[in-house]
Amino acid sequence: MKLPRTSFALSGSSSTGPSSIGSLPKSPRLAAGQIGLFLFLILCLSSLVSAPVYGQVDRPEDTFYIRAGGGLSDYTGDATGTSGFGDLFETDKFDDGPFPYAVVGELGYQTSPSFGIGLGYQLGQYPLADNRQSEFGGSIGTVRHTLQILGRYTVKADDWAVAPYVDGGANASFGGRNTGIGYTAGIGLDAAVSSRTSLFLETRFNFTFGDEAVDGIDGSASGDALNALPVAGLKVSFQSATTPPQVLSVDGPTTVQAGESATYTASINEEEATRPLSYEWQFGDGSEGTGPMASNTYGEPGTYTVTANVSNRVGSASGSVTVEVTAPPEPARIASISADPNPADEGESVRFSSSAEGDMPLSREWSFGDGSTATGENPAHTYGEPGQYTARLRVSNEAGEDSRTVTVRVNRTLPEICTTVSELNSSFFERNSSTLTEEAESSLQENADILSQCTNLTARVEGFAAPGERNPEALSEDRAESVAGFYEANGVPAERIQTSGEGQVEGVTSKKGGARQYRRVDSLPERENGDM
Repeated sequence: MKLPRTSFALSGSSSTGPSSIGSLPKSPRLAAGQIGLFLFLILCLSSLVSAPVYGQVDRPEDTFYIRAGGGLSDYTGDATGTSGFGDLFETDKFDDGPFPYAVVGELGYQTSPSFGIGLGYQLGQYPLADNRQSEFGGSIGTVRHTLQILGRYTVKADDWAVAPYVDGGANASFGGRNTGIGYTAGIGLDAAVSSRTSLFLETRFNFTFGDEAVDGIDGSASGDALNALPVAGLKVSFQSATTPPQVLSVDGPTTVQAGESATYTASINEEEATRPLSYEWQFGDGSEGTGPMASNTYGEPGTYTVTANVSNRVGSASGSVTVEVTAPPEPARIASISADPNPADEGESVRFSSSAEGDMPLSREWSFGDGSTATGENPAHTYGEPGQYTARLRVSNEAGEDSRTVTVRVNRTLPEICTTVSELNSSFFERNSSTLTEEAESSLQENADILSQCTNLTARVEGFAAPGERNPEALSEDRAESVAGFYEANGVPAERIQTSGEGQVEGVTSKKGGARQYRRVDSLPERENGDM
């Protein structure tokens, strides 16, 4: 004996022929047998889930999810060839043709543990939907595709590990005689197995209009239905369920001395709190810190509140502890040290100045870097030789000591020419040659004497080639290097010389030139302040 079938009722008509013009679609009545079987399968799934049905569970929110599953398909419509419509217990769909399977998928967004919206897809094999005796003639196939826009509400999502839900929305079906549209309704059971994953068991009815869209028959009902009954599957959220942090305690010293570093640690519900976690500290003196552990050094005595603020994407919490900062003995500390003038010339008196703090009395000891020493706040000293000296001040009292240094540069007294010279001699070469002649060396010797005496000068050596000379770029570089080598051999440090090959002299077009004034190297003096 067959159980009652799901059918569509169309007011004012019992004919199996086409619906009358202007008739409105009516909702189908769900068969009691279908609902009973589905509830039985829900109970089966509940018994398989290890978490208690009423056990508290954290379900994700504010995250995307995907769902996928499979089960049986069911077609309800005119093409069954009987006075009623097919249902889950219509065994004819198992007799011939392909197996009546359904595959479902969904991509959605979970706005809260209880509510989500999604875009679903259902692929089904519906053996009875192929109307081989269609008034249009021929087979229209058994595969149908259904797109769904769904909203889903889960009951007791925050409290139950296994929670029922209802969903509904709109659908569009493809693969039949033409495209059908309609509404969707479903019920199901969600069983959470982790903070991101759950199993589901559901049934969904996709009521599709017009009546001929799915099976090609315009019969007595207003439409047909492509159902997934039942379907089981897996739901995976992109992010885990979230738990806000709780600050259990703030641990650290409650009494410290000013100037002493104090370290504090925030203890939280690390096992439950959702990552990532952000830690922010306020130490009560304007200082801040980050991380589970943070340190601070208080500069002034007083009473301060150390506060730890811990947050994640769903909440925040704070905890605090009070710390008493006492004044310690004040050791000697150098606030500043200077020398004037700096740089100084040899034989010129240099005045040293210092500022120191700490408990009195303070003792000051100076060493000037040339073997000489002195005491007092502002001693004077004269350096007899040029060079660079490191002067050190050591200040001490009963609580401690401090030392700092200042570097003094002492310059040799320079001849007057070192501040007035604006140009140096050029050197000239034989054609296609980079070898210095005696005449060139003589003129360069004057330059070398000036550069070796004038430590405030550097030289830019630029080499040139005349038109018609071979390899002008390389030749000009070789000439510049020859002059630089002469300077270094005569006591000018290499770091004060820069060379540059300028290639052929610009503005000269004669290929037969080779004139002496173009086969040259210019030495351009530059002072340390950039003046020429």
